[in-house]
Amino acid sequence: MIASLMNLVSIQRVAAVMVFSAMMLCTASGQQREQKPTTIADLRNAIEAVLHETRTPGAGIAIVSRDEIEWTAGLGVADVARQTAATAETLFRIGSISKSFAALATLKLQEEGKLKLSDTLKQWLPEVAFENPWESTDPVRLVHLMEHTTGWDDCHLREYAFAPPLPARLLDGLAYGARSRVCRWRPGTRMAYCNSGPAVLAAVIEKVSGQRFEDYVQESFFKPLHMDTAGYFLTPEVEQRLSKLYRPDGVTPYPYWHFLYWPSGSLNASANDMANFVRFHLQRGSLDGAQLLQPASIARMETTETLPSARLGSIAGYGLYNDAMPEGAFTFRGHGGAIMGALSEMAYLPDAGRGYAVMINSGNGHALLRIAKLTRAYLVRDLTVPPLPPSVVVPAELQRHYGGHYQIISPRDQWLYAFDRLAQIRKLTFTSDALSASTYGLGRETWVPVSPRLYRRENQSAATLALLPDEDGKVLVQCGWITFKKVPALRIWSQAAGIGLAGSLVLSSVLFAPVWIVRMIFGKLRNAGPLSVRVMPLLGAVFLIVFDVSLAIGLRGVITRNEIDDLTPLGTPSTLAITIMLSSIAFALATVASLYVLYRERTAAMNRVVYWHSLAVTGGLLAVAVYYGYWGLIGVRLWA
Repeated sequence: MIASLMNLVSIQRVAAVMVFSAMMLCTASGQQREQKPTTIADLRNAIEAVLHETRTPGAGIAIVSRDEIEWTAGLGVADVARQTAATAETLFRIGSISKSFAALATLKLQEEGKLKLSDTLKQWLPEVAFENPWESTDPVRLVHLMEHTTGWDDCHLREYAFAPPLPARLLDGLAYGARSRVCRWRPGTRMAYCNSGPAVLAAVIEKVSGQRFEDYVQESFFKPLHMDTAGYFLTPEVEQRLSKLYRPDGVTPYPYWHFLYWPSGSLNASANDMANFVRFHLQRGSLDGAQLLQPASIARMETTETLPSARLGSIAGYGLYNDAMPEGAFTFRGHGGAIMGALSEMAYLPDAGRGYAVMINSGNGHALLRIAKLTRAYLVRDLTVPPLPPSVVVPAELQRHYGGHYQIISPRDQWLYAFDRLAQIRKLTFTSDALSASTYGLGRETWVPVSPRLYRRENQSAATLALLPDEDGKVLVQCGWITFKKVPALRIWSQAAGIGLAGSLVLSSVLFAPVWIVRMIFGKLRNAGPLSVRVMPLLGAVFLIVFDVSLAIGLRGVITRNEIDDLTPLGTPSTLAITIMLSSIAFALATVASLYVLYRERTAAMNRVVYWHSLAVTGGLLAVAVYYGYWGLIGVRLWA
């Protein structure tokens, strides 16, 4: 569940993104310098060092080949307070890896002739509400649910925050979250990760199979794969084996979260369970002679078909709840998982017949990243590095057509699009045999064309960037999960300049305030004029800062890239969520009041520099207020 990075409409937030990018580069460089393990003992020592350095309590590890389990283990502790050691039988929450079983179940039913991936959602679940303005010509199909190409918004915060003491029935949960299921573009044209999709698919599986989803998965996959301790719910047996969940500090615990859409992310599994699951993929749908799915179904699971990029040639992308994970010249397949207090990743090399699963009981994203990098380095230690595909010549016409600035048009969370569209910017610069991509001139990357429209990173063998055919006059590019639209350079740089100017003015109002307040108290403020001319812009600036800071606090896990944090305070009418709503309203009202005061006092006898400064600050506040208002952030009720 890779969340998008939030940027704020102020110069402070742009700076934060720059600092974050630099931190990521430093972290990546540090990881490259880490010694590559060549034995299981080396790998164990390296992982234990990461756990210690990142204050991550425990981990479950499975290293497998196609024909055998090489190593399963629990490292560290499952319970910090009790100092209970983690073992290969300790259960960890595996988050979005759970989605894989919804895809597998659907493929099994297709093999049995009971449904088809191309079936429409309305065909099977007419009672489940969703909105699709293109339903008559481009209906939502089951395959769109599985490739995250429905165009639906991701779960709204109220859906994340809804945590009943017992798991909700699928249809009850889907009824609660109907408002987030709105197609924002034609299904199949763009990708946006959506956690309600697998739950909808699970409801289809229940209707087709005549069984509860969890029972169907248990009988069809858990039992034959000998995943003897895997399960979706917190039973007394699970509770005895389950590791405790912790915040990134490795000390503060999380309560168990009964996710409303439990088929999307609630599975609990051990290292032993996951070892067999990874081998099942490597054996192309079987395990030690027991064939559960045909190899063609596993191959389909690893293939993108609905996106426009899939029709341009071979591109490594998101299949049926199964993603491409390039690691240098190697391309792993698999999925990551993130849930409050736990992170995981399972991945495998189909051709080499090697794979792994890693699970930690902490929300520390940097810890999981480092452990996964170490594990992949071990798996490819003695493999022949695949040759990199040669570059091809890009026609000058394509270079001219696609060169320029781009802005994201496939946001995962629509309510955050006001920030995403400012942060997710790319500039593409072409030469005859390469493409350079950067964001505001930072983080420059080089891509190599493997065909005139498909590009790979210079150190990777698989294409992950596509120059898409134009759509309704829009020039489009897809990079990974994200679709970008070409926009004028003037728009990009005027937005950046506006952010810098508005942020500087807002800050200047706050920074100057102590000076004139102290001078006023001591009677040294000369030619002061009406106090309201100074106070009203200051109030607007303060309320804007309160709004931005409150929102940043609520999304601190996203900003720091410890991807999963407790979203309950935002998805319920908590003190934080109410503060966000009220401060946005107060900011807008103070801005309007400031405009009125400045107009009323336009001829007042006072220091004209102060007056014009207040007018400039108010202009900056007004620009932000209009922008926030346009994107629905003024008076936003995140719990609604």
